Amino acid sequence: MGKGYKLLEVSTVVFKVLAWVSLGIGIVASIVIFIGGGTPEAPRSTGFIGILLGVVYFFMFLVTAEIIKLLLEIRSKVEKGA
Repeated sequence: MGKGYKLLEVSTVVFKVLAWVSLGIGIVASIVIFIGGGTPEAPRSTGFIGILLGVVYFFMFLVTAEIIKLLLEIRSKVEKGA
């Protein structure tokens, strides 16, 4: 892409990895809550919150990575045109 933007290029990969990790942790945590049963402090319905938060963080990190990638592409096209 452009010179001096290696950190942004690496950050897109980092955000994509974080997206998949957050989704995995959310799913695993909710399965553990479902299997482990519930306590009065943390009922089984808390597992649904874990899934929901995992999905929300997944999309948040994925969109962040795509926005950075889009901005880098716009920057490279502006540099070519100038």
